[in-house]
Amino acid sequence: DKQLYEHPSLMHVFSAGNSNNLSTCQSYGAGSQWGNITGGHKMAKNAIATANLNPDATLVASSSRGPAYDGRLKPDISANGNEQASTDPQHAYITFSGTSAAAPGIAGCLAQLTHAYKSLYNGEQPDAAILKVALMNTANDLGNTGPDFRFGWGHVNTFRALRLLEEQRWLEDQVDQGQQQQHTLAVPANARQVKVMVYWSERPAAINAAKALLNDLDLSITGPDGTVYQPWKLNASPNAITLALPAGRGVDTLNNVEQVAIDVPPAGN
Repeated sequence: DKQLYEHPSLMHVFSAGNSNNLSTCQSYGAGSQWGNITGGHKMAKNAIATANLNPDATLVASSSRGPAYDGRLKPDISANGNEQASTDPQHAYITFSGTSAAAPGIAGCLAQLTHAYKSLYNGEQPDAAILKVALMNTANDLGNTGPDFRFGWGHVNTFRALRLLEEQRWLEDQVDQGQQQQHTLAVPANARQVKVMVYWSERPAAINAAKALLNDLDLSITGPDGTVYQPWKLNASPNAITLALPAGRGVDTLNNVEQVAIDVPPAGN
């Protein structure tokens, strides 16, 4: 977190790990199916941890699952890493699998988006946070509706992320401690869904802190009729049943990313 915060254009893309269902990975307290992301670096707030998908977008059984040690959402995103063909050290080709194959795919997506961003914005180097949030908010939702501890925000869809950058459907802003910042979004008629995500790069927490989040931003959307929509919120209790449940709605105090998704939103501001 410290390195990524101090170097805004840098991103670490990690594998989530291939330790699901291993009896040696039960430190989270919910059994061998949960909380088995391998390694502390992969749980960093600002980094990306990648789940492993089959070519048909189903989850590979060995792909490690969240939450992170403090209940935050991990993995962040999913990509195909199973049955991949690539080069091997003997100047030949090999078929292999694992989250270590899925993660380079996400790194490649970020490289493509970096190229596109620089082409769109006069050679300017993008902050990694912009590209990360673009990938997360445009991912194809898999598994439970909304984020979950198996697929993260879903299956990477770099074309949709590119369209987000091309159409400038993003902004940067700041907010002071205890203050609110408002933005107006014009939603057209007959929209199937609107997704709004806030993400912020975080300073590192103290070593061995029980909770990683320092700055707790809270996103909400108020519809033209006054309805208030809250972001997704997962139950991170160390219980195998609750960890598998779909996300609800509420105030998130753990993650440095929040998303409000509204199906068939009312048109207006």
